[in-house]
Amino acid sequence: MKADSSVAKSRYVLAIDLGSGGPKAAVISDAGRVMASASVKVPISILPGGGVEQDPHAWWEGAKSAAKKAIAQSGVPSRLIEAVICDSQFFVIVPVDSGGKPVMNAIHWLDSRGAPYNRHIIRGIINIQGYGITKLLRWIRLTGLAPSKSGIDSIGHVHFLKNEMQDIYKQSWKFLEPMDYLTLRLTGRCSASQETMLPFMAVDNRAWGCTEYNDTLINLAGLPREKLPDLVPNKEFVGTVLPAVARELGISPATRVIAGTNDTNASAIGSGAIRDFDGLIYIGTSLVLTCHVPFKKTDIFHAMTTMPSPLKDRYLLFAEQGTGGKALEFFLNNIVYARDEFGSDSIPDDAYVRADRMAARIPAGSKGVIFMPWLNGSITPEENGNARGGFFNLSLGSTRAHMTRAVMESLAYNNRWTREVAEKFIGRKFPGFRFAGGGALSDVWAQIHADVLGVPIHQVEDPARTTLRGSAMLAFNRLGIRDIGELPGLVRIRKTFHPDPSNRAVYDRMYCQYRELFKRSKKIFAALNAP
Repeated sequence: MKADSSVAKSRYVLAIDLGSGGPKAAVISDAGRVMASASVKVPISILPGGGVEQDPHAWWEGAKSAAKKAIAQSGVPSRLIEAVICDSQFFVIVPVDSGGKPVMNAIHWLDSRGAPYNRHIIRGIINIQGYGITKLLRWIRLTGLAPSKSGIDSIGHVHFLKNEMQDIYKQSWKFLEPMDYLTLRLTGRCSASQETMLPFMAVDNRAWGCTEYNDTLINLAGLPREKLPDLVPNKEFVGTVLPAVARELGISPATRVIAGTNDTNASAIGSGAIRDFDGLIYIGTSLVLTCHVPFKKTDIFHAMTTMPSPLKDRYLLFAEQGTGGKALEFFLNNIVYARDEFGSDSIPDDAYVRADRMAARIPAGSKGVIFMPWLNGSITPEENGNARGGFFNLSLGSTRAHMTRAVMESLAYNNRWTREVAEKFIGRKFPGFRFAGGGALSDVWAQIHADVLGVPIHQVEDPARTTLRGSAMLAFNRLGIRDIGELPGLVRIRKTFHPDPSNRAVYDRMYCQYRELFKRSKKIFAALNAP
């Protein structure tokens, strides 16, 4: 296809985003325009005993399929695609052999089978909340994180394999995070960066751009150094696309591949939250509240920290709350459209549009119905691996419309709780938030957040492709095409939602009871779900 003059004058990047739902790919211009995108769904396997896995073969085949579709539909000549960059979910491990092929499914960030091993690792002579004080101080001082008691981090995943799947552990040459696995499949080079190895808590994060593992941290966590990938600088050019992969994708084998990033960093940059303290709420599979900050800091009591940003000498507030949009997906798939004797044959394509309409017709507060969104435990602002989900205060007058709105309101309540802790953490108030991710496609959800949090919510344009756009912007910066200061101007706000004062009283009351419900349910959660 012959490019028109406007296409030929631009420069392009192929961005690949691997979330829990599967890979997406897009061809993106240096003006931040998504020329075309495609996606492929990859299911999540829920296993007994807290296991959650995904097929990395399906990730790779899906990534290539999505990339080919995006390139073909973009109208951009392949010679104009200058680089490839990947972002992904993290706290997920892919064990690969010496040929770079997975030896088993990837262990997902929702997987809690490593919990007993993490709890053993973190114990010391004198303990506070289950952590040995000396160990905790070392982890926090050097990395900003500590292994989770719920085992949902990469350290927990590795120790689960070491103790319960010894044959797989022995076969594993390297343990990779998903973005580094995709980069390996693209280039043939096994690598990682300070940023992508954050979940292993093995790199000293006090200095931005560290490229060596820390022996103290390696020993503290009992990690096998020989099974960890060598580190390259953040945003490094890892290599070029393998000839066979280039032929399959239809791009030049000279196309450079840039070291990947995690999806939280990509979402912040792709939503324009570049300046320090510019707040972002992101609803994808998970629920994240974040902003850039100029310092490294940790609040272990509220599971809140900062992590290295791909932006030089900057850090990103990391307030990962756990289940986000997955809660609404769960409700629709397992209660409304379940494929069983009571349910329907399939979920309709417009299921989320219907959910929006249902929620919109219910008054604020859902007639007193509260949904507990902790379907796989809670993280920020209070880690509790035993917490679970459910509806509270249903009555004979409750309908599925009330339940639908209650699911949406629950995430806003959790963001309000997290916001209160985060404001103390950063030492200032958030005057408003950008809103991105698939959840930000909903005007109803945006308004609910404005009303519950009491601040304006700025809905990002094209919010579902925020991570793709963010990765591409990082690539253009690395290529020397865009300065960091230009990036916010490439992101447009579709609409700003202002708080409705008439809903303030009901949401203040509902929020207080949401907090009480979490607090008073702890003993019940422990009795039902503790190992």
